Amino acid sequence: MDVIINIVCLIIGGLSVYFTAYLKVKGKNKGLIEDINKLEDEKQKVIAKYRAETEEIKKQHSLDIEKRKYQYEDKRLQFSKYFSLLDEFHSKCNAIFLEKFQPIMAEFLAGYLEDDESIKNKAIVKYNEDVQALVFELNEEHLKIKSEQNSIRLISSPEVDTLLDNLEVAVKNATNSSTEMLKVMATQEFWADQTIITPYQETLTVHGQEVQKSHNVLKEQMKVELNEI
Repeated sequence: MDVIINIVCLIIGGLSVYFTAYLKVKGKNKGLIEDINKLEDEKQKVIAKYRAETEEIKKQHSLDIEKRKYQYEDKRLQFSKYFSLLDEFHSKCNAIFLEKFQPIMAEFLAGYLEDDESIKNKAIVKYNEDVQALVFELNEEHLKIKSEQNSIRLISSPEVDTLLDNLEVAVKNATNSSTEMLKVMATQEFWADQTIITPYQETLTVHGQEVQKSHNVLKEQMKVELNEI
C-alpha cells in the first residue's frame, strides 16, 4: 500500500513539475506571440506611414511638374509676345521713315527752295510739325512695348528687369537721336553744309547698335530662364 502511495505521489509530483514547466513555457510563448504581434503592428504602422509619405511626395512632385509646365508656358507666351511686339515696333519705325518721311522731306524741299522767305518759313514750320507727328506715332508704338514690359516684370528675374531697363534706355536714346537729326535737317545750317549731320548719323548708328545688342542679350537671358524652369 505504501508503495502504491509512493508511486502515486511520485506520479503526481512528476505531473506537477511537468505542468509547472508547461505553464511557464506557455506563458513565455504567449508573451512571445504578444511581442510578435506588437512588432507586426509597429511594422504595419511604419509601412502605412511610409506609403502615406510616398503618396504625398508623389502628389507634390506631380503638382510641382504641373506648376513648372504652367510657369514655362506662361513665360514662353509672354516672352514671345514681347519680342513679336518689339520686332513689329522696329518694322514700323522703318516703315514710318521710308513711307512717311520721304513725302515730308519732299514737301519741305519744295517750299524751302523757293525764293520767298515766308514760304521757306512755312515749309520749316510744316516740316517740324510733321516730324513731331512722326515722333508721336513712334512713341505711341513704343508705349505698347512698355506696357508689355510691365507684364513681363511680374514674372521675370532681377536680371531680366535690368536688361529691360537697358533696352528701354537704348531705344529712348535712338529715338532722341533720330529726332535731333531730323530737326537739324530743317535748318539753314544743314542746307549750307550738309556735313554737319555726320556726327548725328554716327551717334544714331551707335545707339542703333546698342538697341540691337540689348535686344540680343535680353533674348538670350530669357532663353536661359525658360530652360531653368
